[in-house]
Amino acid sequence: MPASIRQPIDQKVLIEPLTPVAFAPFGTVIQNPAKARFPSPLSSIEANQGSATKYSDVSPLVSSYSSARSAKPASPKVSMFSCRPRALRRTPHGQQFFNVKILERHPFTPQTFIPTGLAADDRDTAYLVIVAPTLSLAHDVALEEEFHDAHRSPTLVQRLLGSTPIPSSMSPTARPKPHGLPDLANIRAFVARGDQAVTYGAGTWHAPMVVLGKQTIDFVVLQYANGVGAEDCQEIELRDGNLDVVVEEDLVARHESQIAKL
Repeated sequence: MPASIRQPIDQKVLIEPLTPVAFAPFGTVIQNPAKARFPSPLSSIEANQGSATKYSDVSPLVSSYSSARSAKPASPKVSMFSCRPRALRRTPHGQQFFNVKILERHPFTPQTFIPTGLAADDRDTAYLVIVAPTLSLAHDVALEEEFHDAHRSPTLVQRLLGSTPIPSSMSPTARPKPHGLPDLANIRAFVARGDQAVTYGAGTWHAPMVVLGKQTIDFVVLQYANGVGAEDCQEIELRDGNLDVVVEEDLVARHESQIAKL
């Protein structure tokens, strides 16, 4: 059962186009760099007898389970999530909202969602990527201690040096987030196209996948796991108030038009 946050909130979240720059604080967007509207930092080489272009390291997939309390090794997992369209709340004035009730995070692993069977120009189906920054500690001591129990205590040397057992070779965007609770006041929502995949950085608070429209989307999901519940996934239930994502009509077409103007 997920832990609960009883924080009165009445907030409307506007949807943004999913771009690598906008999503960088939370993870990475995987898309064909050749089709990007801005220069990509990724290098490429010709492959397969000149019939393909290979881009390496498009998204980090690094385990940080060495920081987990159980010390149980993790292994890479490939799974499939068949995500059906979500019900929306409609008002008498014709507005549509998706009510966010659950946030989760995977403290020691990134998690990549790759949609299959969804065309880049599909106007009837899309998916939302809903994420939240992590608060500094001491906002809810009881809950923070519950989640912190999944982390291994630092060694004496680490305490003396003020360090944490997080691999220092990781880039800042790939390092696991701190142990704090989600910052509900700064939650963000992005609409993704069928030719975009997304990686949540380790420890990033996010809503379970939200599909909008007419059809189910099958996602191939890549992550590490060790089978210890609190180390693989931590969930928060939002009990009080309303945290609503505003879903406009013609969502995909509207935001593609916005991207074209960037």
